[in-house]
Amino acid sequence: MVRGLADAVHAALVATCNVPQNDRFQLVSRFAPDAMMIDPTYPHFERTSNACVVEITFLNGRSDDQKRMLYRHIVAQAVHSGFSADDIVVALTENVPIDWSLGRGEAFSAHQLADGSATEHSKFGPN
Repeated sequence: MVRGLADAVHAALVATCNVPQNDRFQLVSRFAPDAMMIDPTYPHFERTSNACVVEITFLNGRSDDQKRMLYRHIVAQAVHSGFSADDIVVALTENVPIDWSLGRGEAFSAHQLADGSATEHSKFGPN
């Protein structure tokens, strides 16, 4: 189920938020049941012991409609992996390119493709 949820999140980002297919950086943290305090009914949901919190940090620039589509797409795919729709909680954090380095100690805005053009994400916010 964990891999299914990770795949669902990535597929949703690609389908709804213009994230390139190979731009996949995911961390999965698992906790003992007594280390997870997730209210099973707030606000008017019925969560099971499989409840998950999906935290996504990405560049700013997505519309509210894209975010709504992202949530729906994640849940639809997660349900195919065996989750209940009520078990998927999603929290988004947006930032700007200077908040990232993808390697070599270079700021994200300095990353260039082999042909010298800017990376796909440069359209999502100021450099």
